[in-house]
Amino acid sequence: MAVTNLTVLESDQATPPGWTKIGVDLNEGAGGEYLYFAYELDGTDRPITDIYFLIGEDLPTPPGYEKISVDLNKGAGGTYIYTTFTRAAGDPIQDLAVISSSDPGANPPNGFKRIDVDLNTGAGGKYIFLCYRT
Repeated sequence: MAVTNLTVLESDQATPPGWTKIGVDLNEGAGGEYLYFAYELDGTDRPITDIYFLIGEDLPTPPGYEKISVDLNKGAGGTYIYTTFTRAAGDPIQDLAVISSSDPGANPPNGFKRIDVDLNTGAGGKYIFLCYRT
């Protein structure tokens, strides 16, 4: 199985049919909008092989990446953070998880790698990290 699509759900936005919503608020403890990652496994698109966060408001999307146009600090202040991903050659991402912790060095779940970008940067609240498994 591989992750073939990724999105950010806002507030009570419905999870698309067949997708998995990760039930950790990306603004936990910081106020702002309730935001959640959701992903699709084994859809019709090619697998996602890398996820990269843009830290800033008007940064260009890296070549070959798709941008999700939702600021992960929406309504919470803090730094503008946008999610991008690619389907380029590489190991497909098999699973995703979000960790929320008061510890900036929180370890990812067993078998996962943590992307070292606090998704609450500048907004206070918990340290929020996206983790993936290939």
